[in-house]
Amino acid sequence: MKRFVSFLFLSACISTLMAQTYQMVIRVNNGATIGVPDGKISIPVDNISEVTFEETDDVQPTEASAITFQFAEYSSGVTRSPKKNASKLESRPFGVFGYYTTDVTNNTNITLMENQKVEYLNDKWTYSPIKYWHESGHDLVRHSFFAYSPHTVIGSNDFVSINIVSGDPILEYKSENPLNAAGDLVYGSVTNATKSDNNGCVNIMSKHALAKLNLKAVLAENMDKSTNTKVTIKSIKISGQIPNRGSFDLKRQQWKDLSTDVQTYCLEGDNLMADIRDAGYTSAANQPEGITSTSKSIGVSPFLFIPTDGEKEITLTVEYNITTEDAHLHEGYARVDNCITKKLNFSLNAGYSYDLQIRIGLTSISYDLISSSSWEDDSCVNLTR
Repeated sequence: MKRFVSFLFLSACISTLMAQTYQMVIRVNNGATIGVPDGKISIPVDNISEVTFEETDDVQPTEASAITFQFAEYSSGVTRSPKKNASKLESRPFGVFGYYTTDVTNNTNITLMENQKVEYLNDKWTYSPIKYWHESGHDLVRHSFFAYSPHTVIGSNDFVSINIVSGDPILEYKSENPLNAAGDLVYGSVTNATKSDNNGCVNIMSKHALAKLNLKAVLAENMDKSTNTKVTIKSIKISGQIPNRGSFDLKRQQWKDLSTDVQTYCLEGDNLMADIRDAGYTSAANQPEGITSTSKSIGVSPFLFIPTDGEKEITLTVEYNITTEDAHLHEGYARVDNCITKKLNFSLNAGYSYDLQIRIGLTSISYDLISSSSWEDDSCVNLTR
């Protein structure tokens, strides 16, 4: 009976312990050579004439490199944190989808991360389990990452939910309360990244997926600006085709399937700034400072809207009161209650901030619409009416 020997274990040990990669080469009696692969090989001992270990050109894979993340502001302004109303980006967890491809020609993507939660803990962005950069032979594999915040679990029914269609992550967004800062939504991506970029750290710049609308008020030129007269606001309504639901394609970074129902949003009560909120039927002395010749914010927070699909007609309804001290009257004051409606047309674009400044007159209103690509720097006047 011939005896057989297996070289699997010995070959594996030599390749592992040495820094240089070696290949086991077996020469048999007829002079032929056999390079032992990683698999198991059995050869009759009587047929072996020589066994050697020869250097190969293959470089042993380096130590695995962990994928790390860093999230940053898209602009110099402040990104509010969902659910906490905090001013720091670090207060908001991100959800990350990661892919890599070893076939650039066919653009075949392999899923590496699926809605991975990444949060800021102990002064760094962390997640678990740790994922590593992939390599293929001598080539660095291309990776792509798509992130959003606030993170939500798949299947949840929060204002942001995840719908994965054909492998593409889709964010389903519903605006339950557009005045609520918790409804903020940001996103970002890095494509064709390798472990040699930024020492293996994926730097993602966050962008705003929503549009911000600030309502402001100022007295018209013909209004009485004396301290004996107070102009205060009871309510403001915005009505029109401003979507309250929509889908955001995280890979393509665009909105789709927007709702088309007419929506009405109202600013009243505690949602109005205290210094302009009407105090009811009372003297001017008991009213707040009210609207002045200096522009003031009307709401305690801005509206956060899903962008409109093109220009839409919006109806603006303002209920305001003019209270004037008058000692000749029994109550000691005169009061005028106004309700003015104005039609306007504008579009809301993702990542833009808008100031809708309302000029309040005795019996009429007009407006300026100011927009900026920065959420904090309003500098470009689009239209005045």
